[in-house]
Amino acid sequence: MPASNSVTRTIRIEKDVDEFLRKFADQEGISVNFLVNKAIRRLVEWDVFAEKFGMVAMPASMLHKMMESISDEEAEELGTWVGKNLLPEFLTFWFKEVSLQTVVMGYSRLTARYAKAFEYEEKSKEGRWTIILKHGGGARWSIYYNALLRTALEGLLKGTELHMEKTDDQVIARFSLNKPTSPS
Repeated sequence: MPASNSVTRTIRIEKDVDEFLRKFADQEGISVNFLVNKAIRRLVEWDVFAEKFGMVAMPASMLHKMMESISDEEAEELGTWVGKNLLPEFLTFWFKEVSLQTVVMGYSRLTARYAKAFEYEEKSKEGRWTIILKHGGGARWSIYYNALLRTALEGLLKGTELHMEKTDDQVIARFSLNKPTSPS
């Protein structure tokens, strides 16, 4: 039998919180243990850092309205600025380094999971990568995410071709990490 990656810990929680957890778990068909682990994982992967980094929560409708009020050019400028300035700060704060791995595994996955900014998909086969940010926010959001992702990846993929595609509801980045073979 393989060793478990979990530990047993006894905690005290307030009665009203326990009642809510039990009711919610029953409604969702999941265990209270699952809910508690999910909440703790969010705390250690996102909430602790988000608060220190200065993240704020706001209704999605407000954020969408703000994006509608800027031009396509301003959305591209904002995405470029975020990719050049804010994203490296975010990665350095969370992961202590800016690398392709922290962009893909850190920023993209965590932002999709916790900030709910977009759905994230990736595929890697034989050194060829495809990254998809599916957001559903319209053309201007695609302009923003395209500029952000392009700016972030270009700085890390020096000498590697980066192909960007966008539709009204998603952005796709394709690149290859295959190292050229030297002639014999």
